[in-house]
Amino acid sequence: MSFLTPFFILGGLAVAAPILFHLIRRTTRSEMPFSSLIFLAPSPPRVTRRSRLEHWPLLLLRAAALAILAAAFARPFLRQTAAQDLGDVGRSRTALLIDVSASMRRGTLWSKAVAKALEVVAGCGPQDELAVLAFDASSRPVLGFAEWASLDPAQRQAAARSRIEALAPSWGATRLGQALIDAAGAIEDLGDAARASARVPRRIVLVSDLQQGSRLDALGDFDWPSDLELDARPVAAEGSNAAAEWLAPSDDDARPDALRVRVSNDPNSKRESFSLSWVDDKEARPIPVYVPPGESRVVRVPRPTAGPARTALRLEGDAHSFDDVLYLAADPEQPATVLFVGPDEPDDPEGLLYYLGRVFDAAPGRAVKVERRAPGSPLAIAADPPPALVVLAAETSPGDAASLAEFAKRGGTVLAVVAAGRAATLAAAAEVPAFDVVDAEVRGDAMLGEIAFDHPLFASVSAPQFNDFTKIRFRRYRRLPADALGEARVVARFENGDPAVIEKRLGKGRLVVFASGWKPADGWLARSSKFVPLMSALLDGPGSGEAAGPLLVGGPIPLPEGAVAVHKPDGSTVRVEPGTAAFRAAEAPGVYGVDAPGGPRRFAVNLDPLESRTAPLGVEALEQAGCRLVRSEASAEVEREATRQLQNAELEGRQKLWRPLILLAIAVLIVETWLAGRLGRARPIQAGASAP
Repeated sequence: MSFLTPFFILGGLAVAAPILFHLIRRTTRSEMPFSSLIFLAPSPPRVTRRSRLEHWPLLLLRAAALAILAAAFARPFLRQTAAQDLGDVGRSRTALLIDVSASMRRGTLWSKAVAKALEVVAGCGPQDELAVLAFDASSRPVLGFAEWASLDPAQRQAAARSRIEALAPSWGATRLGQALIDAAGAIEDLGDAARASARVPRRIVLVSDLQQGSRLDALGDFDWPSDLELDARPVAAEGSNAAAEWLAPSDDDARPDALRVRVSNDPNSKRESFSLSWVDDKEARPIPVYVPPGESRVVRVPRPTAGPARTALRLEGDAHSFDDVLYLAADPEQPATVLFVGPDEPDDPEGLLYYLGRVFDAAPGRAVKVERRAPGSPLAIAADPPPALVVLAAETSPGDAASLAEFAKRGGTVLAVVAAGRAATLAAAAEVPAFDVVDAEVRGDAMLGEIAFDHPLFASVSAPQFNDFTKIRFRRYRRLPADALGEARVVARFENGDPAVIEKRLGKGRLVVFASGWKPADGWLARSSKFVPLMSALLDGPGSGEAAGPLLVGGPIPLPEGAVAVHKPDGSTVRVEPGTAAFRAAEAPGVYGVDAPGGPRRFAVNLDPLESRTAPLGVEALEQAGCRLVRSEASAEVEREATRQLQNAELEGRQKLWRPLILLAIAVLIVETWLAGRLGRARPIQAGASAP
């Protein structure tokens, strides 16, 4: 038997009260003066031994009632009859989670991680269950619970050691939150499959550098199991880390001849001076960079204007080199031709051709040749190589219009700048009936009021800091009949709702219609910073496969239409299935080459910048994310004591022994009352008793 509130046992000391009261009766309570006795010498009343022993049954009843009440308030319970089955506590189930992300490449970090993982394996007994998982951007099993159970007990540890020693750090990012969820799922799934043994102690042992770049967001919606513990065993690298990151050019300070590179330094770093140098050009002068600990600096690195392509920029002076190389894509300069069909002269600043011949000069990696076709002259669109863009600014013959339609169907881009009048050539190229175009009434000027920034023409200026088009004013524009081009998409509209830019897909290509041009008489489009990216997007064509942003390891590489092969940085080549839109096997940073019908393309794939944030995260962050960490010995003892108290309260609540004890105390008191009443009655005077 045990007691839930043992302090009530002290109430048993009240048993002394009846004894004390019974002893008080040994002396006379008060004196009564009597006239005939005042002259006698006082003497104490004689108390006989019999008077101290009388009413023993009454005393015992009163003492028993108090003792029973004290025991009832102590709330006793029987532990033997309510012992809980805690299952088989002689074995445990462990999921060993090993971090193989890119940040584990620092110094001796990986060897330390392997040593810690092998310690966990060595601590497993024959009856224990073990699974080994590796994770970076995704988790993957190295040794599952089922395979561990199928092995001979004498060979289990050797098998786990060999699998762990065969692992190596990858170039992937650290998605720690999702990896913990996957490990918990592996344990939970095994419990569901074997419910009879599901109550063994369960834990996840995490071996990782726990760097600040680890992503924990997946744990936000995850309900961590209450009986699953996380034993985090972090490993630390010696020395600090610095990293270089390429920044996208902004609209205001874009300089094709310079790159913006951000260099960051660890808070605990003892180094402040670094330098940036081209890996491909040993003769180039290094650029010094001063970055205090815990800060970052943005550096402009000039691109070479001639000579060999430079595709890798290295940060010198860092203790850990795994993230010091920044790869840059530099496509081979491909010649491209733009055909201009119109009456404008190349040196006429009031015409379209004057600005068209200069807008592509600022496009990096392009050698664009603009050719003019005067109205009435044969268009003569070459088939190999075809022009990258045809600008239609005048009416042509029906034969040339058919050639334009055929050119678009083969994958070309035709840009039509419409003028007022009969648009016979545009209608023929769009394969619709001819229609009339009229000048719109513009009071003052007009602006673009609705732009589809998800369209490739405007995708490069879709960021909030770039998408301000209020400075582009149009003095004149033309209005097309509604649905004149048939099934087409309006990419941009003027503020009054009239279409400004319309695209119609024709076969593999497209027909783009501008309701207003870029010559000074039409507006200020040619003077805007948006003019260059807009014309470059037209030059890229509909199937250019341009990346929407920086490419990272593990992410998809968009492939141009018709791509046939991808050349990886390690020299291997991967054939591409027809119709594949993206290459998803970029497992290492570097420059990837793509063989496409329009010529070879190159894409730079870099390390996730979060992997460079190598400052310690702290295990407290895991607890804040909802994980239940393994406690220290003192904390564990407190928790075990709290659990024991809770179990005792549960047992007492089920048994409720205090109730019969209270009933027993009441019964004893009833008997005591009866007995006290019986003993308190006046004794009858015995016959024959003589007076004094």
